[in-house]
Amino acid sequence: MEPGEDTSDWLDQARMNLLVAGDLITGGRPEEAITSSFTAMVYAARATLGGQDSELSGWEDVVRVFQNEALPALGLSKENQRALIIVADLYTRIAHTREMEADPVTAAACLDDAWAFVREIEGKMASGIEDLDEDT
Repeated sequence: MEPGEDTSDWLDQARMNLLVAGDLITGGRPEEAITSSFTAMVYAARATLGGQDSELSGWEDVVRVFQNEALPALGLSKENQRALIIVADLYTRIAHTREMEADPVTAAACLDDAWAFVREIEGKMASGIEDLDEDT
C-alpha cells in the first residue's frame, strides 16, 4: 500500500527534523539536536499509526501506541526497535529532568539512530505495510 497523505506529511516532518538536527550539531547546539532527532523519530512512529489522533495527546502516547501496536506489524530490526526507547530516555534526561548535559558525541549518536529509524520505517511503509487503522 502507498503511504497516505497524512503518512507522507509525518514522514516529511521527520526528515525535516533530521536535517535540522544535523545543522544544530554543526552549530554547537547538542541539546537542541537531540530534541530534533527525537522529534523526527516520534514523527516517523506517528506515520505508522494512521488515524489514531484521538488516542494521541503527546509524544508519550505516540511512543506507547507505536510500541504496543505498530511495532509488531512493522518487523523493524532489533537495533531500531531499541533506538526509539534509548533516544526517548536521553531526550527526557537531557531536556526535561536535566539529569544529564548534552554533548556533541551523544547528539551525533542520537542523530545516527534517528536517521536509521526513519529510513527503516520509510522502507517498511513503502514496501506495503498497512496503517494500523485499516486493520480494525
